[in-house]
Amino acid sequence: MTNHYFRRWFFSIVIACGLAASYAAFSSAGGEDSPPDASSMTNLARNDPFAFLESCLKHYDRDVRGYALTMQKQERLQGRLQNKEVIEVAFKDRPHSVSLHWLQGVRKADRVIYVAGENDGMMLAHPAGTAGMLVKVVRRKVDSEEARQSGRYTLDQFGFKNTLTRAIASMQTAQKKGALRLEFQGEAKVIEAGQRVCYKIKRTYSEPEADGTQELTLYVDRENYLPIGVVVKGKVEPASGNRELLGEYFFRNVRLNPEFKPDQFKEASFN
Repeated sequence: MTNHYFRRWFFSIVIACGLAASYAAFSSAGGEDSPPDASSMTNLARNDPFAFLESCLKHYDRDVRGYALTMQKQERLQGRLQNKEVIEVAFKDRPHSVSLHWLQGVRKADRVIYVAGENDGMMLAHPAGTAGMLVKVVRRKVDSEEARQSGRYTLDQFGFKNTLTRAIASMQTAQKKGALRLEFQGEAKVIEAGQRVCYKIKRTYSEPEADGTQELTLYVDRENYLPIGVVVKGKVEPASGNRELLGEYFFRNVRLNPEFKPDQFKEASFN
């Protein structure tokens, strides 16, 4: 073989090997970013619930763009446990869009919408009862004092992804302090969430959060890995010996990535 042909052959091999190595590195990186499969997720939930929740977030980012569902919630506000509420929910990720329609437990408003970047940062609400016959819409800042008095979380904090992100961030802080107490408690059929089978994960706090939280229980759907049940508790009540309920949220009839009406997140939806 001449030197000329040898050099051509040698450099062809080098280039081919380089391309193969680059492809292998790319494939490996892609694999690391991909969420685990169902069997691996079950093992993660049992053996490393924190890593499991991080993987749930990856599943969300990969699979979810929006959803429609029915939410049941009950919250303690200004020290008083409110009545249960049942709300029809529509949600879209981009832009962050929330539409709520109260079916039960209505208070000041029976419909609310919020879209990030629209309506001058305001949420739009249709007043409940007689007031709604006189006034079609009222505008309030999404993080106004009135909004904060109406729920533990404002509409710009709403959604499955925000729930996971908040929980993970708080756990990371506790983990750095060596104070994370997180336990997988098996699988449970959650009646309030339409009898879906969920992984039950419970966190107890070494010290209360700023909002009084001392115990958090997440019910993560075994099929779609969404936190369709969230129960937040505070201090122990001396009389009963049980923890005070701060808030519970259950989601049923979940439909992922539905097609929404053009006016779903518009003021026109109040008509």
